[in-house]
Amino acid sequence: MSRRAPRPLRRGALAAPGYRVVGHMSRGRPLDVYDAWSDDRRTRCVVKRLRPDCAGDRGARRRLLAEGRLLRRLSHPHLVRAYEVVERPDPAVILEPLPGDTLDRWLHEGPGRLPPAAVAGLGRQLASAVAYLHGERVLHLDLKPSNVVVHAGRATLIDLSVARAPGKVRRGLGTPAYMSPEQARGGAVDEKADVWGLGCVLYEAATGVMPFDGDPCEDGADPDRRAAPVRARRRLPAALGAAIDGCLEPDPARRPPVSDLWAALGGGA
Repeated sequence: MSRRAPRPLRRGALAAPGYRVVGHMSRGRPLDVYDAWSDDRRTRCVVKRLRPDCAGDRGARRRLLAEGRLLRRLSHPHLVRAYEVVERPDPAVILEPLPGDTLDRWLHEGPGRLPPAAVAGLGRQLASAVAYLHGERVLHLDLKPSNVVVHAGRATLIDLSVARAPGKVRRGLGTPAYMSPEQARGGAVDEKADVWGLGCVLYEAATGVMPFDGDPCEDGADPDRRAAPVRARRRLPAALGAAIDGCLEPDPARRPPVSDLWAALGGGA
């Protein structure tokens, strides 16, 4: 008989010292995310902390604190900011509150797809954040619509929980439906794995559907598997379609560098 997971913290409880719960935002394995009030800042913040039943998970604790420390040293207009990393009594990361909703929810509970100009604008903003991460020797490795918050034409990339330097990764690290073939297979990955993830996000933003169906983790490891051309699903400007399709080349050597993708989407001074 499985043990029922404990309930999230109640409103008014301390999610971390100085941060009182306003509401529970989401639960995953092994984390809870809370909307909280900061006594010191006199404003709402987001608190990411371990679920009560995962408090003894040393690996989860290490990953949460590593993500917080990473976000504390990074600064980019399209990357979520971390205000504070709390180690005791319970590990937590304090994040800025973001207006809007995730791209995933916006697409699937809203219009279903973005206008072509908005797809290009989204791509420029995300490519700019990803290029910055790469300049800091960080791969995101979990680019997907649920890790992008959108509001009034502005995109913010969130969740660096699996981020790491280029190099070897275990098989299947990330989210199966959005990981590159080389990431799904395990082994060495570089910046081109994030280019694939960007392509998946833009494909879904443009068409309302994911580029791959079925068992993405197993099938995604097939080096010859290709998504249908994006313009087969939706009429788009040729240059935009080519940019998205280029990101989804099975061979990472044939994908564009993220700086070239940014330029192809209309980036410039």
